[in-house]
Amino acid sequence: MPAAPESVTQARRFAEGVLAEVAELDADHVDDVVLVVSELITNAVREVARLNRAQDDGRPVHLGLAVRPRWTHISAVDTAPDLPRETGHGPLPTSGRGIPIIRHLAAMTWVERADEHKTVHVVVTRTGVELTPEERESLKP
Repeated sequence: MPAAPESVTQARRFAEGVLAEVAELDADHVDDVVLVVSELITNAVREVARLNRAQDDGRPVHLGLAVRPRWTHISAVDTAPDLPRETGHGPLPTSGRGIPIIRHLAAMTWVERADEHKTVHVVVTRTGVELTPEERESLKP
């Protein structure tokens, strides 16, 4: 999808559609996954848009979802070289709340970097589920 603000809405709708196909998901899990998707794609769009202003080459962002019985694995791929970081500390920040929200909702997060892109991974467990050490090991490359 293009690195544009409307892509955040498209990503949320995509996630809602994928999750709606899995009837046994509880509403809290769906809400958590959709919120994480929104924050990840917002961050990716902002970073790529900042890069595009400098290079004007229309680089896209990508979203991946893998729904499993105990968790959902979300991945966001962008071409901005910078790693995600917290900003906006203060009593009423206007931005920078995404990473703390993601960390609160996630069972696991990690970033993979390649020559031309980075992928931010977030695993959100179903309500009441805690990942086993074996599950953690199998998820992270």
